[in-house]
Amino acid sequence: MKRTPKTAGWTVYRIADVVEQYRGAVVNIEVVQETSGYAAVRLPGWPWRLPEDDREPELRQLNIGSGFFFDKRGLILTNEHVIHGATDIEVRLLGRRDPVEARIVGAHYELDLAVLSVRKPKGLPILELARSKDIRVGEWVVAIGNPLGLDHTVTVGVISAKERPMSIGDRRYPHLIQTDAAINRGNSGGPLINLRGRVVGINTAVSQSSQGIGFAIAVDVIRKALKEMMS
Repeated sequence: MKRTPKTAGWTVYRIADVVEQYRGAVVNIEVVQETSGYAAVRLPGWPWRLPEDDREPELRQLNIGSGFFFDKRGLILTNEHVIHGATDIEVRLLGRRDPVEARIVGAHYELDLAVLSVRKPKGLPILELARSKDIRVGEWVVAIGNPLGLDHTVTVGVISAKERPMSIGDRRYPHLIQTDAAINRGNSGGPLINLRGRVVGINTAVSQSSQGIGFAIAVDVIRKALKEMMS
């Protein structure tokens, strides 16, 4: 990492350095999920009656998300909701044309975290985890991910607050980091990185009613979950 003077005018260069050094550690995740057909989707021209044996066909739908290498053995962190119900998982790497197949090493539904494994090409960086005690409200952070399928998109903001509790569906997130870095569908599972190049959280949710309010799972929650998922 290049050393940069601690002045506000140099912040943009520091951000660019972080992105340049660690962007390759971020991956795009494409997941095929099977659902019960007639209740799940409605397509133009789709038949409105069930087959004579009343069995619903299986439909395949695509889910997208993000993740990042945190271990040189090819281990990737992401959200559990990104890979939930997956029948096939493919990972796309920066600068590589063809995707690689991934397998699930472990997952934690309640904490919404998962670990995947792929054969990691040489030369790609990994991202190290920070510690929550070192996270300061107001510090700059960078989100990198796959929003709306736009691979390796970079957005920038600050940490707006810590320890935000939130419930989404049947999951409760007690220790979320709030940020104004833009997060959209497909960013889930991607890293929120500080200007020291360390992951402070995993981008997970965004407010549906307001702009500039996104949430990430705090890194100490991730550290604790890793011990369980990889045991």
